[in-house]
Amino acid sequence: MKLLDRVIESKYFKEALEKGEVLLKNDKLGMLKLVKVSVEKVAELASEKNMTIVNLLNHYVLLFSEMIKAYIQGTYRKIPTKTLIKILAVLAYFVSPFDFIPDVLPLIGFTDDLALVLWLFNSIKQEVDEFAKTRE
Repeated sequence: MKLLDRVIESKYFKEALEKGEVLLKNDKLGMLKLVKVSVEKVAELASEKNMTIVNLLNHYVLLFSEMIKAYIQGTYRKIPTKTLIKILAVLAYFVSPFDFIPDVLPLIGFTDDLALVLWLFNSIKQEVDEFAKTRE
């Protein structure tokens, strides 16, 4: 079983999916807080480490955060519910100190986070492209 499959099947990601659903249904403020914490965490990582893995995380976390903010602000509402839940789940997983591979492990600690972020990007690429067109 590949790392990504193991992460997606983990209790940690399942909990993150549940959190994403709850936030989307009931808690716009919680969604914004999750975005804020995600952006802060990735900015802190980027300032501490200049590694490809961190740069990729930074790029995609910022992109997904922009999509969530645009949805909440009402400036972009074309994001399907399923996609919003996936984004929120990946961000919740990313900020959680408890996940499949703990972030405290040097270098490999963000492997599971990056795998999930890349999986998300690949699975919602069409929605990301549509969103990007509105920002041009």
